[in-house]
Amino acid sequence: MATGATTTRPSEPGAVSYNAGTGPSIRTSVDVIIQIGPNTNLFPPSGVASSTPSVSTSVSAGNTGPSTEAQQTSTPSIPKTLDTSNSAPAQNSSNLPSSTARTTSAGISSSNGTTTSEPAAGSSQNDSKSISPGAAAGIGIGCAIAGALIAAIIAALLLRRRRRRAPARSDVIPLKGFASVEQSVASPDLSSPGGMIERKLPQPAEDQALGGEMSRLRTAIKSHVQSYYHTSSVRGSVDQVALGSIATGNMPLIASTLGSLLSNPVTRVTAMRFCITWTVISRIEQNCEPSSSFLPPEIASCLFSISSTRDEPGTKPGFMSRWRSFTSALLQDRYGSTNLTSSDPRNKNLSEALRALDAVLRPFADEQRDDRDRRQKLEEILKRGARLGFLLFSQPSLWDFDWNTPPSAGRGTIVISPALTQVTDDNGRRLPRPRMLEEPELARGLESYL
Repeated sequence: MATGATTTRPSEPGAVSYNAGTGPSIRTSVDVIIQIGPNTNLFPPSGVASSTPSVSTSVSAGNTGPSTEAQQTSTPSIPKTLDTSNSAPAQNSSNLPSSTARTTSAGISSSNGTTTSEPAAGSSQNDSKSISPGAAAGIGIGCAIAGALIAAIIAALLLRRRRRRAPARSDVIPLKGFASVEQSVASPDLSSPGGMIERKLPQPAEDQALGGEMSRLRTAIKSHVQSYYHTSSVRGSVDQVALGSIATGNMPLIASTLGSLLSNPVTRVTAMRFCITWTVISRIEQNCEPSSSFLPPEIASCLFSISSTRDEPGTKPGFMSRWRSFTSALLQDRYGSTNLTSSDPRNKNLSEALRALDAVLRPFADEQRDDRDRRQKLEEILKRGARLGFLLFSQPSLWDFDWNTPPSAGRGTIVISPALTQVTDDNGRRLPRPRMLEEPELARGLESYL
């Protein structure tokens, strides 16, 4: 190799070049050349103090753009092996003198062109602090998606709250002479005066409560007949005048047939149960005449008057549903009690019905039982029926009693107690077919007595 020639790769910052005349040199990232004297031993033997070499720096004109990383002070690290042909053998090395330039990588170039490089330790720390454009774009997209989801949830909650407050507009009833009448039946606006009234109305009774009252009435009638009357033969015939007073309305049995069933000891229990049941049920139906109804007189009179009015298609059941709910709520304190007081206006019709019914049943009373007690129990049955009548009237749905004999019952079958059926729903809309809550109670095998 010629004296003074330098072997290096100018394009590789941080390379160490060996100059035969001046010794090895190191190129940093800003092309700072560190000149080391020819007699300087870079790697002194172990235990021998090394002298500090003279260092001179020069900036290469080929590197015009200073690196931002060259503003910090660090100590470049040099590999422990140096392969050169004109230098002393490599020894275990110590760190080189510190330089004012910080490098991202360092290497040593020998005369034969071999270069050994080692990455600097500080470069990974700065790289970890920086965010790549791809990561920044991902963070932005994620924040946008999260914001859109939060906005959608808030909008859904506000819309749901608004729908709850808005009155229902699905049930529109056309009226003659008007465009339409909108009923907020399903979801009334509770913030409006009408909505507050709807909220104050009593809730419809459960099917179990209605069916239970009907079942208890049947049980009371059956127990009364079995406890206070006999099935022995009697002289004379049934009082037809008294029998005619209870055979009102569209009774399924004619009065003469009912009298024959009462006179026969075999069919007497069935006939007496029918007499009591018919007396009660026929007087709590909503089409009963006010003079004999067990309903409150003001309600019975109004129902009887309304029954004769013309029914506009689809309007009357809805109006009747609301009228029953409001009327029963206003009269609840007076007629909703389980006990009828002495001042109750229904007592007049109850007393007349008790007198007529007792005239029919007294000839068959068991003389071994207290007659006063028998009469008192019969009166309690009639009052129980009156309470059932007001309970059914207070429902927004319409309930009816069906006395028709089922087609599958066959001949010789009579209905002792009718079926309880629901005709309309809570909004007054008529059901496609009546819903049976309580089935009818039948007496079979009477074809030879009818």
